[in-house]
Amino acid sequence: MPGSGQGLIGLTERTALAGGRLDHGPTPDGGFEVRAWLPWD
Repeated sequence: MPGSGQGLIGLTERTALAGGRLDHGPTPDGGFEVRAWLPWD
């Protein structure tokens, strides 16, 4: 699938601009996980 090549970098930057945090990485079972924390108020 073609894209801009900014995937996780772009998501991390946009999450930070919204005052949140993005964590990502491999899972113990061989998968991959992305978690975003964003302010609710």
